[in-house]
Amino acid sequence: MMVKRLSHVCLSARDLNKTIAFYCEVLGCRIAHEFRNQQSELYGVFLAVNNGTFLEFFQGDAPAQPRGVFRHLCFEVDDIQQTAEQMKVKGFPAEVSRGRTDRVLQFWITDPDGNQVEFHQYDEQAVQYPYCDRSEPHRVASG
Repeated sequence: MMVKRLSHVCLSARDLNKTIAFYCEVLGCRIAHEFRNQQSELYGVFLAVNNGTFLEFFQGDAPAQPRGVFRHLCFEVDDIQQTAEQMKVKGFPAEVSRGRTDRVLQFWITDPDGNQVEFHQYDEQAVQYPYCDRSEPHRVASG
């Protein structure tokens, strides 16, 4: 296969600073690059998620567009219960459940721009598990 992994997703942000704060302070991303114009004004950011996965955001001055074909972002985590608890502490409702057909452990929150953000943990019950990189530990969640 030619594709190694998803490198990044690029989205608009109605308030770039709020978006940066959400993804860095709440989800633990790090700023990898800032896009600045000739006046040194910040207009975009490249955020490192982990292991070569990035999110790219640009200030979007246009009114919010209908959702179109975009549906959500999804992050894989090692411990879904622990991640859900961390999100609850930060004020986000996070109830872990299993996907009805794929049996993956998951929960959802919403970012400042209204994008749905999903979190997955792949364990032996998840349909995706055989496709996961087994060189990295995938802990089985309790509960």
